[in-house]
Amino acid sequence: MKKNKWLIMLTCVSAVLFVALIMSTSLSPLAQFGKHANQFGSIGMWSSIGMIFVLYFIPLCIYVAGIDPIKYVMAIFCMLGIIITIAYALIALFLGILFLQGIQNLFIVIIIDLFLLIVNIIWLISMFLSMKVKKTN
Repeated sequence: MKKNKWLIMLTCVSAVLFVALIMSTSLSPLAQFGKHANQFGSIGMWSSIGMIFVLYFIPLCIYVAGIDPIKYVMAIFCMLGIIITIAYALIALFLGILFLQGIQNLFIVIIIDLFLLIVNIIWLISMFLSMKVKKTN
């Protein structure tokens, strides 16, 4: 049960960091790029946040209900999140250096992105270690 609490906590932290990433990006100069960019307070930003909560908490509720195979779906979402955070960081660095004359305007976005990446990697490691422990018991 201790591992379950740890995975639940990591999932919640990951969701909060993903929402913080969306909000910080909508407040950064990156929100000016593209016609579909999320401006702070826009319906696009709020729909993105809502979608993040749905994609995080529906599988989490199923996992808490005791349906263990959902861990595989959550692992796929986590790997997708890792790919997104790596791409996000690279795009922010690229746009910051090329178009915004430095990354100082994107410092918070990049820091939140790196924290999210670390939490998702820890989540994956914890999940696979908990599966390994279950198999040996």
